[in-house]
Amino acid sequence: MTLKTFLFSMLLLVLPGYAAAQSPFSAAVTINGIGVTYYEIEQRALMLEALGMIGDPRKQALNDLIDDRLRLQAGRSMGLLANEEELNLGFAEYAQRAGLTPEQFLENLAAEGIEKETFADFIHAGITWRKVVIGKFQSKAFITEAELDTAMALGTIAVGASVLLAEIVLPLEVGSEDEIFELAMELSTSISSFAEFEEAALTFSASPTRDNGGMMPDWLPAGNLPGNLGEELLKMRIGQVTPPIKIQGGIALFQLRGVRDNRTIVTRTIGLDYATLLLPGGRSAETLARAAALAGSVDTCNDLLAKSTAYPEDYYSHQVVPVAKVPSHIALELAKLDANEVSTALTQGDNGEFLVFLMLCGRTNQISEGNREEVRLALFNQRLEAFGKGYLQELKGDAIIIEK
Repeated sequence: MTLKTFLFSMLLLVLPGYAAAQSPFSAAVTINGIGVTYYEIEQRALMLEALGMIGDPRKQALNDLIDDRLRLQAGRSMGLLANEEELNLGFAEYAQRAGLTPEQFLENLAAEGIEKETFADFIHAGITWRKVVIGKFQSKAFITEAELDTAMALGTIAVGASVLLAEIVLPLEVGSEDEIFELAMELSTSISSFAEFEEAALTFSASPTRDNGGMMPDWLPAGNLPGNLGEELLKMRIGQVTPPIKIQGGIALFQLRGVRDNRTIVTRTIGLDYATLLLPGGRSAETLARAAALAGSVDTCNDLLAKSTAYPEDYYSHQVVPVAKVPSHIALELAKLDANEVSTALTQGDNGEFLVFLMLCGRTNQISEGNREEVRLALFNQRLEAFGKGYLQELKGDAIIIEK
């Protein structure tokens, strides 16, 4: 043992409280005697950032981890902890939502500094809680035929608010991630006017909207935006800029330009039908020209399918999925499109070597007899979610939570 190591070990013996305070594996908070470490909070915060969360990721991470401890404690008391097979299925589902294999998903997590165990813990708590809520409230969440008939007859909901946005998209370049994030933070905190945002968009943005000062041309229903983006935008003042939001291959900033309250009743979007074709060459002038020519030659997704035969089979993808399962970077683009419109704002690959030709084939808006059971399941899940939220608040109210 070296003298330095010996002295340090003596310091830990003499000052155990000091050592614990400095350790990332010491508890930042305990929930009914079960600790959440500083390391877990840091890891969950990294995961939330990678998923594009807006707001303070560490504060949200702490809140989420407290809730997860309560979920797992409830699952353990009922003998309903998720098993290994359920965890593997849950992990594969998340990877599939991102269009990746589980191995690729793990690589992406590692690139963000996120341990596999961090995501596994997240999935474990979620699956366990689902089993707990079903076990306690399944009978109460039953949907009667009369309730289902009413939902089928209505088929529409109020959209709520729409937002007008401007955007800046900063592409992430390998080796320059820290510098680009610092630039995004500086822009987010220093921009205080529409003119400043427009100037920054013209200078830095890689989005096709840059030539228009980042302005998106249409109002977007806040509820169509992915994650908690719409909810957070509605809390902002006009002119305010979001914190940096991680998207695939880049970082996005949005400036709120306007909010309007839509009282119009419209059909509810429950699914998205879209197609993608990968064009080699990234955002090179040649590839953008090829994409423009392709956009001019296709009117529908069937046309795009026919054109895709000139490319390797795995370059083309056609998906019909629930709104919640669409990857956030794609959902952001689809929110801007009408049926059969095209976006070429995204790239794919470690170095953006592919331009993503994205086409919205359509939205599933109407509730028909053909998907009656799907509607029943959606109503059942909504009711279960409401029961689950109430039960979690009850558990939190009864819990002994001590922050260190």
